[in-house]
Amino acid sequence: MSTVDVVIVVHNHAATLAATLEGLAAQTLSPARVVVIDNASDDGSRAFLAGRQELEVISWDHNRGFAAGVNAGIRLGASPWVLSLNPDCRLSPDFLAALVTAAERQPRTGSACGLLIRAKGDALEPTSIVDSAGMLASASGRHHDRGAGRALWPALEQPAWVFGATGACALLRRTALADVAYADGEVFDEGFFAYREDADLAWRLQRRGWQCLYWPQARAFHARGQRPEAGRRRLAASNHHSVRNRFLLLWSNADWRWRLACFPWWAVRDAVVVGACATVERRSWKGIVEAWQRRAFQRQRGAGNTRRASVTGWQVASWCLPWRRVRKLER
Repeated sequence: MSTVDVVIVVHNHAATLAATLEGLAAQTLSPARVVVIDNASDDGSRAFLAGRQELEVISWDHNRGFAAGVNAGIRLGASPWVLSLNPDCRLSPDFLAALVTAAERQPRTGSACGLLIRAKGDALEPTSIVDSAGMLASASGRHHDRGAGRALWPALEQPAWVFGATGACALLRRTALADVAYADGEVFDEGFFAYREDADLAWRLQRRGWQCLYWPQARAFHARGQRPEAGRRRLAASNHHSVRNRFLLLWSNADWRWRLACFPWWAVRDAVVVGACATVERRSWKGIVEAWQRRAFQRQRGAGNTRRASVTGWQVASWCLPWRRVRKLER
């Protein structure tokens, strides 16, 4: 069985770090290395990490964002697989062994995810609510965690192919990451800072023919601070990043074929987002401005992604059809 490097990006997660690290220590497949990037925490996280000899800790003096943190951790390792893991997510003991074994059976698996269950308390105890059973894409240009906020139902206990994996707990094949990375090993687009960078990576992997495996036998328990079902009730900063990154995501990945196949849904959603930011959600208008300022650079990246794509926009758009968002895995 191949080895795995684990990358954890921390920003003020002192309360749940112990449970996350305990879950890693209990793995039947021990990680080759665990890299922790502390993004300028000021809540005691840095003190908690000090002296932990089993970890490689890098402390930054300012918050560079989730994407930059994961990229820094990826660059330090060499194992065939990388697990991006949030510091409020506890793995079940056989998580790594089950997911790596399943993913290695499928040579075009570029990423894989298990069944994430919502967790409660600092010990990250499981609840009866689903957090994510894989990432789904829609014709409006939105991306959803399958089953989020709902009770588990039988279909979620079946392995499948999905569009992508949430960055909170995503197993990534290093060769696939190298295939889609930008210059200097930029796997996650650092212009996103946080939010939707995992959807961007999922889209780029799909365009290069890499698949995402959902394997529910691998389970983890995730507290998730910013929950998608909260909508506008989320923190202002979260909504601002989400608004900006919606446009960065489409400019980077949505070629004319995808836009034609998914019209008018993405156009309607764009209009709704801009209209909302101009009226009822004015605190997020900054995200529109920042996206517009970055449009030329992001479109340049999008043109490069299109030139390198081995899968057409029509094929990617098929993931947005309601009856094809999840595809059966033939064993």
